[in-house]
Amino acid sequence: MHLLATSREPLGIGGETIYRVPSLSLPGPDDVAPGSCDAVALFVERAREQGVDLSAGEKTVPLMVSVCRRLDGLPLAIELAAARLRLLSLTGLHDRLDQRFRLLTGGSRTALARQQTLRATVDWSYSLLNAAEKSLLRLLSVFAESFDLDAVEGVCAAGDIGAFDVADLLGSLVDKSLVVAEPAGDVRYRLLETIRQFASERLVEAGEEAAAAAAAAHGRHFLLLAETAAPHLTGPDQGRWFARLDADYANLRRAAEYAASDPDGTAQVLRFAAALHGYWLARSHNRETLGLLLPVLDRPEACEDPGLFCAALVTVACIAQFVELAPARRCGEQAVKLARQLHDDRLLIDALSTLCGVYFFAGEPGRGLPLCREAVERARQFGDDVLLGHSLMIFLLSNDPIEQAQTGRLLAEAIACAQRSGNQLLRLFLHNNAAVQALSAGDIPAARGHLEQAAEAAQAIGQEDPAVGANLGWVRREEGDLDGARSAFEASLRISRRNGEQPVVSCASLGLACLAADRGEWGRAAMLHGVAQAVLDRSGGPWQDLEGRYRQDSLAAVRAHLGGEQFDRAYAKGMTLSTYEGLPSHLS
Repeated sequence: MHLLATSREPLGIGGETIYRVPSLSLPGPDDVAPGSCDAVALFVERAREQGVDLSAGEKTVPLMVSVCRRLDGLPLAIELAAARLRLLSLTGLHDRLDQRFRLLTGGSRTALARQQTLRATVDWSYSLLNAAEKSLLRLLSVFAESFDLDAVEGVCAAGDIGAFDVADLLGSLVDKSLVVAEPAGDVRYRLLETIRQFASERLVEAGEEAAAAAAAAHGRHFLLLAETAAPHLTGPDQGRWFARLDADYANLRRAAEYAASDPDGTAQVLRFAAALHGYWLARSHNRETLGLLLPVLDRPEACEDPGLFCAALVTVACIAQFVELAPARRCGEQAVKLARQLHDDRLLIDALSTLCGVYFFAGEPGRGLPLCREAVERARQFGDDVLLGHSLMIFLLSNDPIEQAQTGRLLAEAIACAQRSGNQLLRLFLHNNAAVQALSAGDIPAARGHLEQAAEAAQAIGQEDPAVGANLGWVRREEGDLDGARSAFEASLRISRRNGEQPVVSCASLGLACLAADRGEWGRAAMLHGVAQAVLDRSGGPWQDLEGRYRQDSLAAVRAHLGGEQFDRAYAKGMTLSTYEGLPSHLS
């Protein structure tokens, strides 16, 4: 005899074969027809039953996909949401989903009472848990996205939950379909957003002290992870540790944000800044990191530990140079001054080379050159390959007038530092910068060779570097491969927009403008030149020499074909599209 039984958890008897019913399918990021997935199809069908026709338009489909994604593809939640379209527009429904338990009511009168509202359904399942299971579920709501068993043990083992009980309790919640286990590679767990919101409400109800204690435990655990990873982020294991931090990036961000919201959390935020310097630089979480750290640096208590404060200033200066140069300059200059006062060689070398880089991107390489020369000399005496390699990289970037023979010797020394230390990120930057210099000298084969080395280093650490993509676009353009160049510039633009690297956004936009001119699309080229300039203006920096030369040649050709009045009109239109969020619709 074969029996098919549905249940909220396995029966736990001999001969049982378990099939966990998944949520309805949701579209992936690259799906060309996102409206055809099961979750959206159910939403459209149930909306139609309410007399609402959701046509698949440019604005409608992304909203429907977002609604279904935020509801985790849960059929009941989707049906209840569709029922609300009798009273709300699709946009109104989407904007109110943060209050889903108040919003998603009014299910079928023929359904069981527990299935007539979303809250009743989740509350029914929650009521069947024992006290320890309820306690753990509440605590799990402090995590962002996914988490592993070590994190649960580190954060949740307290009070009525013993460290040795965590695994069994977590397994029980998985069996009861309240926690999702994702077994790909190392097993990670997550709460569906609907369950997380419910559990978070229960945690608040347990008392302000309980909620604060859970958030504090979460912050301590992930600060420990960050500081454990820090020594490995510049060595041969950096790729593995980058991947480890990638898996918990949402939790690291949440822990740092919680510390920043706590008046007593200043030192903890600065410790995150110091520990994650290499990771934030590698993964280009520039804009959000800058928004988190800058206000904390202005607090009076931020200076209580001068060494920690100086390390945080270096991190902010390094990150800000890719977003906004004014705070980069301010923090870099402050870091150099403080490091000299502290007589801390490591901090001083790092601060000197970072400030030199800021001056370079601000169009003042001569001002930074003495600083970087001092950093190189100090790093050679200090005997640290990572510090020396980084200082040499900035020195090579800033010191254009040096002889070619010296350039080659210094580049070889810097690459040797990267190889000895196992720092693939440094190797990536060195080869990318060398490709720019080769392009400037007209040596296209050498530029391509350096970019291939940079791409190899990037692959070794799971890195997406938009600057490499933009420079590959210039190489392909020089080789006459306009289609390949366009693909490279567009890929660079997508990554740099996501990362908030405005100088690279402007560079990739400039590349597309030059390609439009190469194809004789003069009006489009003028408009894109305006876009590129407006985006660069936001960062406060000038064009670098190579891009400036390409830009001037292209602008002259475009103006000659359009005439001054028509060119000025199209260019001005591009300048009004200065926000990088608006770029894609004008690059299709």
